[in-house]
Amino acid sequence: MTADVLHSYRMQVARGVRRLAQDDTEQVARLLERDGHPQSETNIAERLQRWCEHPDGAAFVWDERGNLLGVIAAHVIPSFQTDGAWLRIVALAVAESARGRGIGTSLVAAAETFGLMRGCSSVEATSLRTREGARAFYRALGYQDRTDAAGRFLRQLP
Repeated sequence: MTADVLHSYRMQVARGVRRLAQDDTEQVARLLERDGHPQSETNIAERLQRWCEHPDGAAFVWDERGNLLGVIAAHVIPSFQTDGAWLRIVALAVAESARGRGIGTSLVAAAETFGLMRGCSSVEATSLRTREGARAFYRALGYQDRTDAAGRFLRQLP
């Protein structure tokens, strides 16, 4: 990775973006709830603490004078088949009232910068097919919809 590439990404990360902090629990829970992901207050504090401490994960928030308007979490995954690693965006939520202001774009740039600094060569984001707004957002950022080329299989463990 060249210094120019990293500088280009860092320029996209706006001043409102910062790392997730443990005391962000309540506001992050509200953001996730409003985005359709019900939260249990008993679990979220522990989950956020694990994200704050995990060496291969990063979470960032958009903080506007103490009011969180967005959150993103991403995880570095080492490749098994080839050299290197890739980044997976596991969550992105922006308050509906703040959409269209570049908050999501800056949060994605922060996650991608983290991935670049950790040697990632690509990034993956997932979104339900029913979330057309999210799918359009990722396409506008240059992400390719690969759902026709690969499937995801899920099984709950006991």
